[in-house]
Amino acid sequence: MIGERFTREARQAVVAAVGEAERAGSRRVEPEHLALALLDSPALAGFDLPHDEVAAEFADIRRRGGLTGADVEALRGLGIDVDEVLGAAERSLGGADGGGTATRARRRWRLFGNHVPFAPETKQALNRSLTEALDLGWSTLTADHLVLALLVARGPVSEVLGGRGVRYAEVRKLVAAPRT
Repeated sequence: MIGERFTREARQAVVAAVGEAERAGSRRVEPEHLALALLDSPALAGFDLPHDEVAAEFADIRRRGGLTGADVEALRGLGIDVDEVLGAAERSLGGADGGGTATRARRRWRLFGNHVPFAPETKQALNRSLTEALDLGWSTLTADHLVLALLVARGPVSEVLGGRGVRYAEVRKLVAAPRT
């Protein structure tokens, strides 16, 4: 089983990701929750990744329904102002400030238990991390392999971290380098 290969730090990151999802009021553990839990991993040590700033960038992408910066720019090219559309929707539906329907639905969901399942994309990242570890000749799966698995997929994590200079190829070189 994949979980048996996790190092202690990798297991702690997965548990911390569940905590990130719970704090965000999310119904699922998304890849960005795992990324937030991994910001202190050795592979990301040399990058400027303040937790609150990175979390705010992920929240902005979530607010936009998962639209990346490239998506927003493409829509802007078609004459669609995503922020304007979102603002109108939030005013109409009760706002993004916590007073709307989404918050009530989250509260209702919490009444039925605290289990926060992993999103399919997060499960894919966990499985991909094993591939990353094996490709690099590791028999165990570390937090760094989780980082690599998140960076290889297109989506909010690779966009936000990539925008801060974190690239898959560079991190892979760091992880593959002998430890001293």
